[in-house]
Amino acid sequence: MNDRLPHIFFQSTNEGRRITSIESFRVLAILGVILWHTDLLLRIRQFAGGRWPVDVTIDLVWWVSLPYFFIVAGYFYGKSVNAHPHPLAQFYHYSSSLIGILVAWVCVYAVLPSNWPVAVRDNGWWQPFQTEALKNMNLLATQHIKLFLMGDLPVWHLWFLPALMFSLATVALIALFRLRRLVIPLTVGLYLLALTEEFAGGHFGNFNFHLGTWSIAILFTVLGSWLAGRGKPSLATAFSVLVVGYAIAFVEWLVVKEFFHLPTYKHHYFGGIFLPLGFFLLALARPNLGRCTPLPFLAKFTMGVYVSHVFIIYTFTPVGWRLQNLFPVLSPLWPFLFPFIVYTMAVLFTLVLSQIPLVRSLVTRPRDWNRRDTSRSVSQSGLTSELQGAAK
Repeated sequence: MNDRLPHIFFQSTNEGRRITSIESFRVLAILGVILWHTDLLLRIRQFAGGRWPVDVTIDLVWWVSLPYFFIVAGYFYGKSVNAHPHPLAQFYHYSSSLIGILVAWVCVYAVLPSNWPVAVRDNGWWQPFQTEALKNMNLLATQHIKLFLMGDLPVWHLWFLPALMFSLATVALIALFRLRRLVIPLTVGLYLLALTEEFAGGHFGNFNFHLGTWSIAILFTVLGSWLAGRGKPSLATAFSVLVVGYAIAFVEWLVVKEFFHLPTYKHHYFGGIFLPLGFFLLALARPNLGRCTPLPFLAKFTMGVYVSHVFIIYTFTPVGWRLQNLFPVLSPLWPFLFPFIVYTMAVLFTLVLSQIPLVRSLVTRPRDWNRRDTSRSVSQSGLTSELQGAAK
């Protein structure tokens, strides 16, 4: 059976043809996300006092985490479209699974107070969750577009899922209407849109929400699909892209900080585009990287870790407070231990949920994914063919 989906969170291809290096880098990317969300990088930035090697490197951690996932998604979606000319059918199947995950986890975070164990201790089980639910239902009803575009609470990190679906829809339309010649102009335009929004004060006109993050998401997904039609890169190419990316980012950091006097952590680094691209090229150039490590095994938990790690942070932050009160020696070490505790507990949480049939699909790929993908592709091939004919 054909494995025709861009498995951003799971195996790169089917089990017999996994690309070990891409799997390994996926684990490093999700660790980068957790480092941001547990505030360790913010603490290091404050400790370093704005010195350039630390400051610019911390800024770039984001650029080698989430963007890497978008590149992977675009790459394997592009590969599948090149092999099976039914992009809409594949997009429909993949997005339908993501919609279920998105809705379920938005419901979870809509009723879950931050640091909920403390809230339950102080106010009982009912009142904290009821108050949080009422507040967030109002936000979702009145500011749903802004929440999903900007990743504000209660959506927060889940903005990634609709952004991914929209990005894949863009790639599907490019493939459907044979617009691949426009990929480079499109990526340049998307970056300029994000940069213009940044220097325009964070929004355009009367709109009070950002478009820049989604622009970057589409940019990387489209770049990944473009790479799908290219040959295997060399190791020298990969390292060159990484070095050039870091050098450009350093120059940008100097300009933004010294001349514009703007906060660099919100800057859309042009050099940041090269860094995840360089790591992905490195993964393609050396597909066996990480084979002798536990990273390929841990990669299969990545999707569950991503959607659940904020729940783990909410749960174990009060535990950390308690432990530091009991053992003061832990206080200086806890910020450095906490991200890895969150990752470990999220992996265990995902493992447990994956064993429960009722909720398994919220953290893992459905077991019949390949079978259902084939049947859906057949049922929708007529519609896709008609649209392709219209594009001609």
